[in-house]
Parts: sequence; C-alpha cells; structure tokens
Amino acid sequence: MIQELNKFEAVFRDSLKTAFINVDPEYIDALLDKRDLPEFSDGWMEAYQAVDGKAINLETEEKINDIRKDIFVFVFRITGSSDMSAYISDDVGLICAYYIHNIDHKWLNDLFFTYLTHQIPHGELMKTDQTIRELINSYPLNDEKL
Repeated sequence: MIQELNKFEAVFRDSLKTAFINVDPEYIDALLDKRDLPEFSDGWMEAYQAVDGKAINLETEEKINDIRKDIFVFVFRITGSSDMSAYISDDVGLICAYYIHNIDHKWLNDLFFTYLTHQIPHGELMKTDQTIRELINSYPLNDEKL
C-alpha cells in the first residue's frame, strides 16, 4: 500500500503544479468561499462521514499524514495561504481514505478528477466514470517522479 500511496502523491503533486499558475490572493479567497457553499461542502461532508472512523493500519496512517503534510507545505509555498493548504490537505486525506479502502464513490472520484484536470475543486466538479485507482493508473506520470 505504501508504494501505491507514493504513486498517488506523485500524481496529485504533479496535477497541482499547473493549478496554481498565475494565482492571486483574490482568486484564492473566491475559491475558498465557493468551497464553503452547500453545493461543495455538503458533498464533501457526506463523503467524509462515509469513511470517518474506518480502520487504517499505523504504517498507512503515518504515510497518509506525511503526504498531507508534504502537500500542505507544497501548496503553502505556492499560494501563501494556510487556508487553501489546509483544504487541499483535507482533500488528500479524504481521497486517500477511499483509495486505501478501495471504495468507489462518484462525488469523490469527481473531486479527484477535478484535481487531475489541473483545477482546484469548488462548486460543480468535473465528471468522470473512472474510479480513483483507474485515474491514478491512467495518469501520464514519468517513473522518475515516483
């Protein structure tokens, strides 16, 4: 599972690189506001409640925490926004929970797919018929990034 999470992190980080090109503080504030609207936050909370409390072994939990920290720092360096960094880190934790438990959830698949299209999810998400695992495996990633 650790190797799979390494690949997830590489895919996620790669997709974020272009999502924040030419981002200014006003854009970040607008994104954060849109993520707090029911259209987005209701879907997020429903997805969270479905996996909250599911058991994760210690090694996997530590790896997910490391990924979340790395992504937080990565986003903070680009944006200077601790709020944006925290939201994206929370998304990473949620996506990882579904990934490691191999649970298919349409809204969450769309959340991850939106990231893979180099956008920060808010409001209406990009749509996909693929699972998280399928999205990761189909993402064009050089082996050197793993």
